[in-house]
Amino acid sequence: MSDPFLSVFAKALETGDASDLAPYLDEPEQLNRFAVYRNNVVRGAVEALRSAYPTVGRLVGENFFSPMAKAYWQANPPQTPSLSLYGADFSNHIKACFGLEKLPYLADIARHDRAWLEAHHAADQAVFDPAKATLMVPEDLPGLAMGLHASVSLLASDWPSYEIWRNHRYQSAPAEIELVVHPSWSMIWRFRGEVQHGALSQAEHSFYQALKNRKSLEQAAEMALLIDDQFDAGALFGVALSQGILGG
Repeated sequence: MSDPFLSVFAKALETGDASDLAPYLDEPEQLNRFAVYRNNVVRGAVEALRSAYPTVGRLVGENFFSPMAKAYWQANPPQTPSLSLYGADFSNHIKACFGLEKLPYLADIARHDRAWLEAHHAADQAVFDPAKATLMVPEDLPGLAMGLHASVSLLASDWPSYEIWRNHRYQSAPAEIELVVHPSWSMIWRFRGEVQHGALSQAEHSFYQALKNRKSLEQAAEMALLIDDQFDAGALFGVALSQGILGG
């Protein structure tokens, strides 16, 4: 196949207008087969997005999700043969969509769905072994800067997005949540082969964010204490050790 053909073919896939392909075809009837092929391509991309963003799909319904996903595909066609991680910036596309005034938190819900997907597919990586901490001199612990496990995503929202996401992703009959503007923080990661998730306080989020940025435990604790002077860094460090949150 020549480069001009590939360019024409790609444009026809994007626009649906295959008339420029005619000179490259042996029979005019082959244009009809192209339409079938394009429909399959679009359907595959839409279904990949639906699978990757199930909570978004549940909130907006199939009749809204499908055209929104198709519009995303037209602006952001897949760049790899595999669609398992397709749609990395779908949340930005959602934010730019019209007609979402009643769901101002939807882009943040998409970010939670994406974090779940990335945690599920994250590379295997050793976690910080709790036994190592017990063998260390206590005075050395504050200087540790082990980072976070590769599967960890930290999320922040101006809305109760984590609660909305958790209810609509995991409950068959989601409880009603009062929609008020108030910030929320959460974390999604993988531990022992299963994707985990949980709400965080602002101080906890700050602590984990500092560790992700390769700050030491002492520096992370100091940043969290600026937000909450009752913050217990030791207790949260214990949770992180037991839940495989820290990098190896």
